[in-house]
Amino acid sequence: MITSVLAGVVALIVVLIVLSEILAAVIPLIIVLTCVPAAERDGLARVLAVIDSSRRLRVWSALKLAVVLRRQEIEQARTAQDPLRNPYAHLNDHFANLPGDAPLNPPYERAEPVSPPVRD
Repeated sequence: MITSVLAGVVALIVVLIVLSEILAAVIPLIIVLTCVPAAERDGLARVLAVIDSSRRLRVWSALKLAVVLRRQEIEQARTAQDPLRNPYAHLNDHFANLPGDAPLNPPYERAEPVSPPVRD
């Protein structure tokens, strides 16, 4: 009787350990697929591959890194819009409204000489 109860407890502990390992591997995947935009998944996968040396993902370090990167992105966007920090902030609207294929300089009709002609 006692041996069967002990065997059941050991089996339950083994099952719980296996389930926790599976969850530890699946939860980061679910977070990435549901919370990260599709365009940024490749970059996040490369970052996770660089910082993680084992097969199992380290969720806490990945989340801390994602928070730091997001804060840097927000600060850069804030700096770009602040005229006190960015002296060219007034040009942002101008360049944002240009069509994608608009040339910045019109093409030249003909080439002008760089230096004056040689005198005889």
